[in-house]
Amino acid sequence: MLPETPIHSSPSSPSSPSSPSILIVDDDQIMRVSLEDRLRMEGFDTVTAADFTTARDLLSARSFDLVVTDIRLPDGDGRQLFEEVCRTHPGAPVILMTGYISVEDAVALTKAGAVDYLTKPFDLDVFVAKARRAVERMRDLRAAPLVSLDGTKALPGAGILGRSAAMRKIEEIAARIRDVDCSVLLTGESGVGKEVVANFIHRNSARADAPFIAVNCAALPANHVESELFGVEKGAYAGADARRAGRFEQAQGGTIFLDEIVEMPADTQMKLLRVLQESRVEPLGGRPVELDVRVIAATQSDLDAAVKAGQFRADLFWRLNVLRIEVPPLRDRPDDILFLARRFVAEQAARMHRRIDGLSATGEERLLHMDYPGNVRQLRNIIERAVALASGPRIQDFDLFAGDGPQPQDNPDTDVPFNLKATVETAERAAIVRAVDEAEGVLHLAADHLGISRKTLWEKMRRYGIGRR
Repeated sequence: MLPETPIHSSPSSPSSPSSPSILIVDDDQIMRVSLEDRLRMEGFDTVTAADFTTARDLLSARSFDLVVTDIRLPDGDGRQLFEEVCRTHPGAPVILMTGYISVEDAVALTKAGAVDYLTKPFDLDVFVAKARRAVERMRDLRAAPLVSLDGTKALPGAGILGRSAAMRKIEEIAARIRDVDCSVLLTGESGVGKEVVANFIHRNSARADAPFIAVNCAALPANHVESELFGVEKGAYAGADARRAGRFEQAQGGTIFLDEIVEMPADTQMKLLRVLQESRVEPLGGRPVELDVRVIAATQSDLDAAVKAGQFRADLFWRLNVLRIEVPPLRDRPDDILFLARRFVAEQAARMHRRIDGLSATGEERLLHMDYPGNVRQLRNIIERAVALASGPRIQDFDLFAGDGPQPQDNPDTDVPFNLKATVETAERAAIVRAVDEAEGVLHLAADHLGISRKTLWEKMRRYGIGRR
């Protein structure tokens, strides 16, 4: 019996700095050494681990171009390691090694994004061919252009989503996960552009030609959440005079974006978990429908805290939290302000059929010194108003809202000292902020305090650029 060596990096025949790096994870010492020796002969930089814990530590410490792992590990399994790879090395290919009894698990993980699997015992030539193909495919993906939402193309990190380092990083992640179907969780304040990022990931995936269905869970009618998501069969209840496909079925073959996932009722969370586990949905009063849908969820809340408080199911959280991407607030990425403003000017001018060439130097200077509590959504609203009111071909600083942010009013040039609409909106916004603050971001409680529906509250929060914080 060979002595166990949890971690081993080949000391002899050093690979060149550009050699692809591969992590092999298997508790069988003979298998590890055999694969390592063969890959080293083929010019790969190879590291091995005997268990999940060691592999996880290695993934946190360095980068790998490919991970090869056994399904059964002494302190974990292939699914856990696959999810760890998605978190630490988004898009890195994973090849699974499995015995006959776990082929079903390997197939399920392959559907979730693992690139391939091998049933033991296998031919080493076949293994090397699969490894080389996986590494080459990943390098091709990282070098291929991305498609923006308006159809233009650019290399990953070129600044399609924004000029800031944070948004360029998100572009690079999108490039690496083009062929990976793992769930994605987007976090960030209200208005930062989580739906734009979700759509961008969809547009640059193998599902790009299929539907992208966006669902705001906070805006769904409380008594129709399940029928909206999962569908209704004809005759399921009084008034159901025709079959209606739910949002999941509408997204068949594509991507469903579940915004404000934390607002989903507890009983619906349980049913959503079953949908994700079984890859099928059961319409109200109907038969199950097989699904092929990628799920991207988003929240502006602290989902970890919601799990600890019992407001969100821990098992559903881990199902969604395979790859988490934080979208920073606009105040933390000032390099994006003018990039986005210029894009919005062009979009709104075309929509309104106005001959607006862009922003003046003074207009751009004013935008750079504004505060944006409503983030990108607020900036878009400022530009939309400025395009509508601009008196010349370029937007001037006086076309924008005065002060640190927009001050709602019907006519900024009027001599009337008070404006009823502005006064009402200011009071309404203050009341909503106070209610949301006192309810600690729980929208249904805030809505109860205000005497309005949760959907109405959500719409007003979007209008005023109010976040949960």
